[in-house]
Amino acid sequence: MSTIVVAQKNGVACIGADTMSCLGSLRQKAHHIANKSKITKLGDTYIGLTGTSTSLVVMNSYFANPERPRDFSSTDMIFETFRHAHHWMKTEYFMSTMPDKGEEYETTQFYGLIANPHGIFALYSYRSAQQFHKFWAAGSGRDFALGAMHTAYDQCDDVVDIVKAGLQASAEFDSATGAPFEIHSCDLIVPAKTAKSAKATKAAKKTRRQA
Repeated sequence: MSTIVVAQKNGVACIGADTMSCLGSLRQKAHHIANKSKITKLGDTYIGLTGTSTSLVVMNSYFANPERPRDFSSTDMIFETFRHAHHWMKTEYFMSTMPDKGEEYETTQFYGLIANPHGIFALYSYRSAQQFHKFWAAGSGRDFALGAMHTAYDQCDDVVDIVKAGLQASAEFDSATGAPFEIHSCDLIVPAKTAKSAKATKAAKKTRRQA
């Protein structure tokens, strides 16, 4: 397993992951492995996956074809992107989609987090996504990360410090999470309405000062 975390604050989105892998009880720390990354970059989007390391290999191979549609700008578009990918994952990558009892849909074997200029998201095996306002975590150290990030969020102005707090707590208490950490950040796009509102507020304040 792994620990992946995302956070956004003060106009910046950030994603981070640990770099340790596990084969049962065997731990493979980062200084033993060349391809230790659990995060991939697709255009302006960072995606971190938990679970088997094969998932990241498959995702990189699939999206290496520039004709494959991809849009990670919203929960709806993330769903459409992976709905389209699901067929090819089965056909070209022999993905196992046998549902467990009680599951209504075939699963796509991806679970992880996304950070890009549009925000921070979670990606689930049914291809659905959730968007978050502050932070989220995935993987075996998720609970420790969420607790640490909840405590750090209001105390830290730098979103990287919030992400580090989550990863450090996970590495401290979760046996499948280990340092060093991989962290990436990007500027968020300011929605047009928000930018217009901020500009109007600034203009109003200027007018009051002149009056």
